[in-house]
This record gives sequence, structure tokens and C-alpha cells, in this order.
Amino acid sequence: MKNPFYRTLSYLCIIIFISYWIGLFICAMPSNYAKNIISNKVPRFRSIFGGTWKLFTPPDTFNNRMYIIARDIARPEKADTIEVLANIAKQKQYNVPFNQKENIIDHLVNNNVIAILNRVWYNNKMPTEDASNAADSLYIVNAIESATFYNDYNASLATLRNYCKVVLKNNKIELSGKEAKIVIKKISVRPFKQMNDSHFLQKEILVFETPYTPCTQ
Repeated sequence: MKNPFYRTLSYLCIIIFISYWIGLFICAMPSNYAKNIISNKVPRFRSIFGGTWKLFTPPDTFNNRMYIIARDIARPEKADTIEVLANIAKQKQYNVPFNQKENIIDHLVNNNVIAILNRVWYNNKMPTEDASNAADSLYIVNAIESATFYNDYNASLATLRNYCKVVLKNNKIELSGKEAKIVIKKISVRPFKQMNDSHFLQKEILVFETPYTPCTQ
């Protein structure tokens, strides 16, 4: 006859196993009523079941893009625009399997982009349209302004600005006499069912923008 202790231990292991996967499933799901109740009532729940599993999460509908716009201070009409994030991804693919350097850069730059967006838009509604009019632009300016008091935001922004100088040098753009700004946009991902749709319109949403600052600062 099976020892009662081992029988109880078996049941306990099964309960823990099932509870873990239920908790992981709830935490990985998009925001919902059950998830909000658990987070508010039992704060430690999310720290215990804090992992995520991409199988449970819906695919992203937008990709981040970061642009560097550098222009002459004396002749501001003369400007260069360089996209950063997509180029990093291409470099990673091109240098596989010896792409450790590119992996580090990818981790550094993308994590700081995400950190900035999370700080700027924390508890705020991100713009749903391209910020082309004064009201939208002011909304973004105010959201960015409210984040400038946080050390993590300033540290992430300083990191991105330093990397932008590296990118400009790599593109043989002289820093002296130039000023640059960082622009981050979200670009819609083509849905699978529209892969062959030649009329698909890829929407761009402006979510972050810095003022121009001298490249030598």
C-alpha cells in the first residue's frame, strides 16, 4: 500500500504544477478582468508567475522604428535621415552565426527604446494616429515632458544619443557643426491574411521625438 505521505506529496506536486501553468497563462494574456483582480489583491502573484510565454500572447501589430535626423546647424535644410533598428536586425542576420557584437547592440538599443516608450506612455493612452496636427503633437510633447524627471528615462535617452553618434560616424557624417534628433515611430505589421495585398497601407504612428541638440555635446 502506498505510503500516505508520498500520496499526499504526489497530489501536492500536481496541484503546484497546474497552479503554475494557470498563473503563467493568466499573466501572459493581455490585460483582462481576472488578471487585474489578481494583481491588485495578491501583488506577489505576478512576481511568482512573472514569466511570459510567447505562445500565449497575440502577435504584435506594430514594429518600432528609430530614426536619427542630423542636419547642419548653419544650413538646417541639409539633413540626413538614418533608420537604426531595422538596420541592426539586418546586420544580425547578415553576420549569423558570428553576430555576438550585433546581438549586444540589439539588446542595448532596443531595450532602451522600449524603456523610454514604457516610461513616456506609462498609464497614458498612446496616440492612435500619426501626429500630424497641433493637438496630436502637443499631446506627445506633454507626455514626453512628464517623463523627463525620471532617472531611468534620462539614462536611456543618454544611451541612445551616444549610440546615435556612433551611427553617424559609421555613416561618415561629420559631427562638427551638426545637430541631431531622435524620432521613434510605430509601423504597422502586415497581417498574415494581407501578405499579398498590394493595397495594404502601412501606418506610421509618431510616439517619441527629441528636440535637435548639437552632436558634439
